[in-house]
Amino acid sequence: MASTSPLPSAILVHEYVTGGGWPAPDLPPGLAEEALAILRALLADLRAWGRFPVVTTRDRRLRTTGLVADRVVDLDAEVYPTALLELARDCGAALVVAPEGGGALEHLSSLVLDAGVCLLGSLPSAVAVAADKWECHRRFAQAGLPTPETARVAPAAAVAAATRLGYPVVVKPLDGAGCDGVGLATNDALLGAALQQPALRGSASVLVQRYVEGTAASVSLLVAGGRSTALSLNGQRVRAGIPFAYDGGVASLSHPRRAEACELAQRAVALVSGLRGYVGVDLVLDEEICWLIEINPRPTTSYVGLRRVIDLNMAAAIWRACRDGSLPAAVNVPPPAVFGKRWADES
Repeated sequence: MASTSPLPSAILVHEYVTGGGWPAPDLPPGLAEEALAILRALLADLRAWGRFPVVTTRDRRLRTTGLVADRVVDLDAEVYPTALLELARDCGAALVVAPEGGGALEHLSSLVLDAGVCLLGSLPSAVAVAADKWECHRRFAQAGLPTPETARVAPAAAVAAATRLGYPVVVKPLDGAGCDGVGLATNDALLGAALQQPALRGSASVLVQRYVEGTAASVSLLVAGGRSTALSLNGQRVRAGIPFAYDGGVASLSHPRRAEACELAQRAVALVSGLRGYVGVDLVLDEEICWLIEINPRPTTSYVGLRRVIDLNMAAAIWRACRDGSLPAAVNVPPPAVFGKRWADES
């Protein structure tokens, strides 16, 4: 159903890591580069669409000036998030990109909604579910969808869980984004080392998951009103270790299990009410099964490569999905496009 609320004066695109929200003294270089690539891709699509002026934020510690927007506002910890909310109210609509870990994306989404601003993304309740890797696993399993066997345990019980599941196993935090805190263990000693990662140290509970070999992949979707359109199956360049490492991949991967993976991703997002806009679903594809891993309720790095080849302005499609509840009727399978997490494509 189309919204009857007033149209915004502009669209604010706020990326948390590079836009003034990162609380630590120094920005994380790799994560900041990946975040900038996503931000620049979104800004480029909104500029190409041209329906609304575009406003974005920049951390004062960044030296980059290559942000294609009608207005770039510098923010820092002293004014965050008060200045961000004032900016969002002035614009009337906001697209927020932030890590799920620590509740950052859920918190910002709640602030935007509570301020009466049109949120161009998933509702906070959906973000909370998607950010909880154990809750996602539980819902996948209850629905009979293929997902690796997983245990939620105290760190002291991780060895017993790994013994029951059988090595190799993956240990990971309950929340988080990307490869942060994710480690592969093939024996008790490596499991102990994986548990010492900063993202896991001091945690009351961790996840121990049976390791599945295969092609690391994701499905990019547009979601609205409980319905979804699969845009692309993407390959991920992931190196297993302590920690795992991610360095981009291939958008629109040609794979014999493409249709099965896309259908499974659509079934997965249907289990979480309130998902909207661009959503990514991570999977592992082996010779026989597509395994569901997790849901990412925000634009992911695959967006950077996919926008180069898809016959669709995805930023405009996010607007229509979140504002009007509409999805594209059909999307042609685009050609493959290699992308890297550090690419800052401004085209």
